[in-house]
Amino acid sequence: MKRLLVLAIAAVTLGIGVALASAGGPPISGGVVGSGVFTYKTASVELSQSKGFLMEWAKVPPGQSFGWHLHREPVAVAISSGTLTLYDGKDASCTASRYSAGQGFIEPANHVHIARNEGTKTVSLYAIYLGVPGQWRKNPTPLDAFVKAPGNCPASVK
Repeated sequence: MKRLLVLAIAAVTLGIGVALASAGGPPISGGVVGSGVFTYKTASVELSQSKGFLMEWAKVPPGQSFGWHLHREPVAVAISSGTLTLYDGKDASCTASRYSAGQGFIEPANHVHIARNEGTKTVSLYAIYLGVPGQWRKNPTPLDAFVKAPGNCPASVK
């Protein structure tokens, strides 16, 4: 699994490099945004030729939250600045996990969680949805769903 993800990221990076090198006209700048180690140990991702990926970026101001939600496909997240706090809907103790610049994590499909910026600096992150249906651009459907807060976390975690 880890090898597959590393190879997929390497292939995307290589593809971007080839595209930048082969384009005519003024030079395009780009490069690796960051790297890190994924810490979620139970995620697995199955990909097929009919599936693809979607990359998004987000800036989360201090005090803001994504709300309790789940993703319909697995998501790999890389933090490029700030510290993001994640609460797991299955964790009976509702213990916070914090991820800072250079770190990342994988959210399995249908995993209920909340991500918040509990710090004083804006969090910047990149998220790659893995296994998005190949026809998604022609028929976009929501990749995320908001859910009710699970009973394991205090009301202040929202």
